[in-house]
Amino acid sequence: MSNHGSQSRWGQPITGLIATVSFFIIALITWYIFGSPNGIFKYYEHPILEYLAMMVLVGVWQHIVFGDWPFAKLKPLTRAVVETGVNIIMTYVIIYDIFQGFLGKLILPLWSVEALVHRGIAEELAKEYVGGAITMFVLIGFFTYAFWTLIFHKWPWGGKLTQPALGLAEWGITTVVTLLAYGTLIYPFYVSVVLKQPFAAAAPWWGGIDGVSHLNYVVGIWEWMIIYLFMTGNIWSGKPFHLARKQPWIGLVALVSIILMAYLTVKVLMFGMGAIWGAVDPKASDGPTSLVWRYYHTATMAGFTLSPFLIWNHYFDNWPQKWGNVVGWVVRTVGVFVIGMAHYLIYYALCFPLLGLKPELSNHVNKPLVWLFWMAMMVVLNIWFMGKGPFYKLADEHTNVAESKGVSNATKVL
Repeated sequence: MSNHGSQSRWGQPITGLIATVSFFIIALITWYIFGSPNGIFKYYEHPILEYLAMMVLVGVWQHIVFGDWPFAKLKPLTRAVVETGVNIIMTYVIIYDIFQGFLGKLILPLWSVEALVHRGIAEELAKEYVGGAITMFVLIGFFTYAFWTLIFHKWPWGGKLTQPALGLAEWGITTVVTLLAYGTLIYPFYVSVVLKQPFAAAAPWWGGIDGVSHLNYVVGIWEWMIIYLFMTGNIWSGKPFHLARKQPWIGLVALVSIILMAYLTVKVLMFGMGAIWGAVDPKASDGPTSLVWRYYHTATMAGFTLSPFLIWNHYFDNWPQKWGNVVGWVVRTVGVFVIGMAHYLIYYALCFPLLGLKPELSNHVNKPLVWLFWMAMMVVLNIWFMGKGPFYKLADEHTNVAESKGVSNATKVL
């Protein structure tokens, strides 16, 4: 939960600027240690991609689904250490024991490097397949595990159940949705196209929509669905979907709207890339002339808005608040997209000296989403596990006027 009743330590915009610079510096230092091809461990692209992604998904479970239970009452610094430690351990166990050691060996070889190698696939290729397949599970989960809280507001259990029963009920239904979505959107491509086992899975059905059967078509639309979902819970404050007035109609209207907005956004971006780079080359498999690359690049462009809207909401107090709901909504939305475009240009100008990644428009050379999620992880861990400290004063450091009047704090779930 993000408490907008908390007080910025140095006022605005100083607090927001200090927080932004701090996250960037911390992200750069840790990136050099773990991710950069010019750094110490050089974990880019695998295994850092799937490990990073799974850490964020586990964080969604910890904070959004289970409300930080059973650590919610710990002091922020203690809670940060404990929940981060739990997160790292859970991530390792889920990837290497549950996915690769158990499920991959007994149910779906696509999730196990050892299982694929045993079936005659080269180890490096097996790592790429498994890393991608697990990352796709996480990508699906970013939406399916969070949407019940962010747009359905935990209906119908919210206010009726307490943790951990509330979290278990939500986690149970969203896990079913996650597995159905993975089986519908990810499994067909990997099994029938990548592993070439047509008898084990049907061909990608979405090829009949726009004539593109590659997985990147799904990735582009799904990534924008994630962005619009979390923008709803952040800078949009649930608007305008709140006009549906009650659940489940609020959630249903929001869900349909998010899917349509994501699809239309991808279509607009594909049109824009066509105008800039011209017609696609049917023989190209990577780069701006490749149709497959362009669809993946729509997901990349979505990623450049992630940190901007998170920081705008949580560290600049979702400014502006005094210009009216409609004007504020428009200003924040336009502002995020403008910053996202600037973020895009700055990234490709500085990614080599700062991140060790060549500024090439190629998925084989540079996948910006890895860095973008790395940066975003620094932000969300501070929001989820530290209550935005030290950038915001803790609850016992200032008097909360709303609480003194008997009014519960207005909270937002990230």
